[in-house]
Amino acid sequence: MKIRQMLVSMLLGAVIANSAFTASAEGEQGDTYEDGMFTFGYVDGGVELVAVDTTALAVSLPDSTDGRKIVSIADGAFYGCSALESVTFGQYVTSIGDYAFAGCEDLKQITIPDQIKEFGDNVFSGCLSLEKVTLPDSLTEIPEGTFYNCVSLTEVNIPETVTSIGTESFYYCTLLPSAALPEGVTEIGDYAFAFCTSLTEAELPESVTTIGSAAWFGCSRITNFTVPSQTGEIGALAFAGCSSMESYTVMPGNAVYTSQDGVIYMDGGKTLFAYPAGNSQEKFAVPDGVVTVYDAAFFTASKLKEITFPSSLRNIGAGAFDYCTSLTSVTLPEGVEKIYDNAFSDCTSLRSVRLPESLQSVGSYAFYACPSLKSVHIPSGVSVGDYAFGYEDSTETDKDGALVPKKTEGFHRTQSLPVAQILFIVLGSVSLLAIIIMLIKIIRNNQISKAEENRRREEKEAAEEAAYIGIAESGAEETEEETDEDETDEKTEA
Repeated sequence: MKIRQMLVSMLLGAVIANSAFTASAEGEQGDTYEDGMFTFGYVDGGVELVAVDTTALAVSLPDSTDGRKIVSIADGAFYGCSALESVTFGQYVTSIGDYAFAGCEDLKQITIPDQIKEFGDNVFSGCLSLEKVTLPDSLTEIPEGTFYNCVSLTEVNIPETVTSIGTESFYYCTLLPSAALPEGVTEIGDYAFAFCTSLTEAELPESVTTIGSAAWFGCSRITNFTVPSQTGEIGALAFAGCSSMESYTVMPGNAVYTSQDGVIYMDGGKTLFAYPAGNSQEKFAVPDGVVTVYDAAFFTASKLKEITFPSSLRNIGAGAFDYCTSLTSVTLPEGVEKIYDNAFSDCTSLRSVRLPESLQSVGSYAFYACPSLKSVHIPSGVSVGDYAFGYEDSTETDKDGALVPKKTEGFHRTQSLPVAQILFIVLGSVSLLAIIIMLIKIIRNNQISKAEENRRREEKEAAEEAAYIGIAESGAEETEEETDEDETDEKTEA
């Protein structure tokens, strides 16, 4: 069936090349017309191929149609031609638009003729069966996303005229074994070779000045990398996920970067930029003078069990130790001020963390997915980001029904009180104690002891008894006097 469709497609191409179209030769720019499997549009200098029947198996594009040269292939012209296996171009085509062959899943090989001067972005994006591509010497760049997700690509030439490798140009070309860059290339874009998992080396010419972020992210088979002397800029995560990387070397004369023992440094040694994740050593001491451990510097260094830090350290970058799955303990020296997002996330063996009193902030997810870490003490005044401690790499539903990171069972977190609050509490306690002491004195001054109470009672009883005796004696005397007076009166009467 496929052979029959191919023959039909080739026949239609031949008919198109040798017949007159029904459209007017005087069509206006922007107008389109159809013939068989093709749709053409009028442009300056001729016509361009706008679209192709998505069932086409093979396309041989003629040089001209209706007396006009076919000078270009429009954006997405072959998009979705999932059965397309081969294409040849007419001799007057000079430009290929964005996504021109995107999604041609059965296209296996293609040769781009030398007259092509303009090459759009993502031209072969998603061509899953594409194995071999021959590029013309007329190209000066490999545009953005040119071979994005071409998972079967094993052979491609990069012309000597190329000076720039675009963003994601070879992203996820998982079978590409090598990509020799010619002298003259100055720029390698972000994610240019990311997830090219069959690459075993990445040799750069001395002309390279700029390496984009995550340029070789996830290239798990590369073992060594040399930074050219002219390279003055390397983006973040450029080598993150290169889990087999054993050593880095910076060529002499580089004004920005240096290397020591296979590790890349910058800022005159103040920043540890990249540690080879495949290094077999279990222990590493960050050199004195290092102020910052850069973002993702130790990313996926899975063999590292122990690390020591110098007193000069101030910052731990984002993702700096992410996925260091053998790391068991972290003790940060006094002077460290900031721990950025994801700095130690996914350190699944981490059991002990000591944070310095100098610490100012801990970023979100800083110790996320560290299931072996069951407790942490946070110094006073430290700002802590979301999900920084005590969460697993899974989710649960909160009270509002939203999915949130799941808390680690048994995790315990304590935090010192701020100094001002401690002083307030101490002063408050001292004041309260003084008040209590004063009250005790007042109470004591107003209290009578048991002995004193007994003494006073006895004195009172004695006084009362004395008073009673006095009254009794006084009464007796008065009675005697009255008796005497009566007796005297009686004598007088007698």
